[in-house]
Amino acid sequence: MFKFKRNIPLITNDSRLFASLMAFSGGAIDVYSHIYFHGLVATQTGNVVLLASNVSQKEWYQAMPKILSILTFTIGFLMCIWIKHSNSNSYWRSYTMLPVILTSSLVPFFSEQFDLIKIGFLAFGSGLIMLTFTGSKIEDNPYTIMMTSGNYRKMLNQWYLHFKSKDKSYKIKRSAQNYTIVVSAFLIGAFLLAFTNVFIGKYSIFLATFTFLFSFFIEILHAKKTSKTN
Repeated sequence: MFKFKRNIPLITNDSRLFASLMAFSGGAIDVYSHIYFHGLVATQTGNVVLLASNVSQKEWYQAMPKILSILTFTIGFLMCIWIKHSNSNSYWRSYTMLPVILTSSLVPFFSEQFDLIKIGFLAFGSGLIMLTFTGSKIEDNPYTIMMTSGNYRKMLNQWYLHFKSKDKSYKIKRSAQNYTIVVSAFLIGAFLLAFTNVFIGKYSIFLATFTFLFSFFIEILHAKKTSKTN
């Protein structure tokens, strides 16, 4: 009989905790970017849709943040490919998280006239992270960090398989629960940012900063553990 690990360590980038923090951060930072910069930094497919809408309405000023975000995200993504293939250090994943942590912590302190620069740096940092954690897993289940559409489809599929199955496999149920956790964390991050923004305005981005920072320390500990075993 198949036996699935029930006790997964929290201090690893394959844990439910890490996946939840990254999903929360993605939801929060995208909502913040949409509120203040009229663009997204993690969900680039959303940027393309919004950009097409702006172009069709000849809203050129609204289109600029999306264009810049797509370009800087792409630069960050490509740069991280080079970092990944040229760096054998166990801590390289931790280092690629620093730009988005630093940028999100400084964004509220700069004038609105620098908004395009802000979204550019946030998108660049998001591009780094997206490549860094491509192929990430929550326990044994592959998922996409900082996004929810693909994870949502996987969640629905796993719950369908669970309820359809006669033997009620623990593995399938656990997978469904994992994807539900990721999707829920993204939604909580998005709505909590929107709610918090009502009270503290532009400083609400610190929600994403803190969760990114927490994820960063988990990754540091994971890298430290990995370097000792190699």
